[in-house]
Amino acid sequence: MKKVLVSAVLLGLLGGCSSNDTVQNVQQVDCFYPDAPTVSAPRWVCDVMPEGVEMGAVGYAKKSVAGLSIMRDIATNDARARLAQQFESNVNTLFKQATQANITSTTESVSEEVNEYFESVTKNVTSRTLSNSRVIVTQRSPGGGLYTLVGMDKVTYDENLSKVVAAAGKKDPELWNKFNNKKAAEELDAVLSTLQKL
Repeated sequence: MKKVLVSAVLLGLLGGCSSNDTVQNVQQVDCFYPDAPTVSAPRWVCDVMPEGVEMGAVGYAKKSVAGLSIMRDIATNDARARLAQQFESNVNTLFKQATQANITSTTESVSEEVNEYFESVTKNVTSRTLSNSRVIVTQRSPGGGLYTLVGMDKVTYDENLSKVVAAAGKKDPELWNKFNNKKAAEELDAVLSTLQKL
């Protein structure tokens, strides 16, 4: 019985680590600094996002003789890179869900063309800019490292998602010319229309 109870608690803790911290006092997540594992840390260090943060990522900079300013830049850049990867992954997941709902073609090649095109656009837009993400909080650890939380609220997340959808819908000639398949182009339009309504 104890094993079942411990397993249930561990699963609950793992499930809560990636979600927003909206149900306060219902579930306590123990969080410790990775560079000082015996010291409790704020929950956001363990990827429990504070209320109002739609998507966020934690960056880290180890203690450096170069000073706090350099550490802050390193931690912020690390967090922004992680946020961009997470955003890209989330957008591609949304796109694949919309694709499954809208693509009626029975050929896998059409579906693959549409997915490859959108992934290319998402990567292009995300690598160019992830607008208006901001540093939410920084924290020095007892080990001397610096942790930084960079994130976006819901409005900012939606704006960035709209940029990706708009970029995919512009029919950039270089990318769109890959669609010599009329059916693929029509189905991509249907998917983009669905995404614009999200």
